[in-house]
Amino acid sequence: MAIPLLLVFFALAAIGVPIAFAIAGAAIFVIWENGFPLLIIGQRVASGVLSFPLLAVPMFVLAGTLMNEAGISTRLFAFASALIGKRRGGLAQVNVLASVFLAGLSGSSLADCASTTRVLVPEMIRRGYPPGFSVCVTASSALLGPIIPPSIVMVIYGWQAEVSIGGLFVAGILPGLLIAGCLMATVWVMSRILALPEGQEFSLAVLGHEFIRSFWALLLPVIIILGFRFGVVTPTEIGAIAVAYTLFIGFVVYRSLDWRALPRILATSSRDTGAILMIIAASALFGWTLTIARVPQLLLELIIGISNDPTIVLLIIVGLLIVIGMFMEGTAVLIIMVPILLPLLKALNINLIHFGIVMIFAILIAEVTPPVGLMMYTACGISRTPIGVFVRAIWPFLIALLLALGLLTVIPEISLLLPQLFGFK
Repeated sequence: MAIPLLLVFFALAAIGVPIAFAIAGAAIFVIWENGFPLLIIGQRVASGVLSFPLLAVPMFVLAGTLMNEAGISTRLFAFASALIGKRRGGLAQVNVLASVFLAGLSGSSLADCASTTRVLVPEMIRRGYPPGFSVCVTASSALLGPIIPPSIVMVIYGWQAEVSIGGLFVAGILPGLLIAGCLMATVWVMSRILALPEGQEFSLAVLGHEFIRSFWALLLPVIIILGFRFGVVTPTEIGAIAVAYTLFIGFVVYRSLDWRALPRILATSSRDTGAILMIIAASALFGWTLTIARVPQLLLELIIGISNDPTIVLLIIVGLLIVIGMFMEGTAVLIIMVPILLPLLKALNINLIHFGIVMIFAILIAEVTPPVGLMMYTACGISRTPIGVFVRAIWPFLIALLLALGLLTVIPEISLLLPQLFGFK
C-alpha cells in the first residue's frame, strides 16, 4: 500500500499538480484501490483542521501581512544599519540582522524574504555587491523567520507532536541567534574575499534616533516571550494580540496604514491561510493512509536496524528531511513526517522540543536549494536574478547553515536551555 501511495504522489507532484491536491489525490487513490469506505476522506480532511491551536495560523499570517504593509520592515532595516556601522560588507550584515528583527514579528520566512529582497537587494547591488551574493544572503537569512518566535510552523509542529507551543517559541531564540551568527561570520569572510564595500560610519546619535523610531516594532517579541513566561496567554491569543498590536502601531503610532488597504490585506491573508490549511487538511488524510500502511513501524525498524544511538538517529533523520524537503513544500513535509517519526522519537526518548527545532530548520535549509527551494525562487523572482547565479553563490551560506544545523542536532542544550529556565518541559 505504501509504494502505490508514494508513486502516485510523486507522479502528481512531478506533473505540476499543486502540493495539497497531489497529497490528497494520492491518499484518495489508495483508499479507493483498497476498498476503504469513501466516507473516511471527508472525516479525515475535516478532522485535520479541527484544532484550537491552528487558530493561531491565520492570526500570525494576518499580523505578518499588516507589518509589511505598515512599513515596519523599513524602520527595522534602518535600525540594523545604524547598529552595524562601518564594516566591510556592512549592508550584508544589516541584511542578516534585519532578518533577526523581522523574524520576531512575522513568523514567516516567505514574508521576510519578500520584504528584504524588495528593499535591500536593489540597494546592495547599487552599492557594488554581486547580485548572486545579495540574493543568497537575503534568502539564507530569511530562514530565521520560523525559528525565532513567533512562528507559524512551530504552531503546526506543536499541534501535531502535542508539545508546548510556548516551549517551542522560547526554544527557538538561541538557535536563531546561533544561525544568525554563522551567517554573519560567513558574510565577514566573504566580504574580504570579494572586497565588498564598507557600511556607513557608526553614530551613537543615529543609533538612538533609529531605536526610538523602531521601538514599538521591537517591543512585540518581548510581549510574546513575557506572555508565555508568565502563562497569561496561549499561542492563539498571542496571534490575536499581534494583530491588534500591529493595527495599533500602524494606525495610531506610525500612521502608515490606510483603512482603504484593509480589504486587500484581509484578502491576501485569507488566501495565504487557505493555502496552508489546505495542505494541513490533505496531509491529515495522507498521514492516515501512511499509518494504515504501517510506514511508521517500518521506518522505526529500518533506522533502529542501523543504529539505536539517539544522536546518530537524529543525524540520519536530518539528512532524510533535507533530501525530502528539496522536492516537497516545507509545510507538507512537516505535516506528513511528524506522525511517521513520532513512534521512533518516543522509543529513543528524544526530546520533542529539541527535535522540533532541528526538524524545522532542516526543512528550511531545503528552501534555498534546487529544485523546489521556495526562498530561492522568491528572492530570484523579485530581484530578477537568474537561478543559475543563485546556485553558484549559495554554497558558502549553505555550509554555514549546515554547520549550525549540525551543532543544533548534537548539542540539544542549545535548544533546551531557555525552555528549562522558563519552566517548559
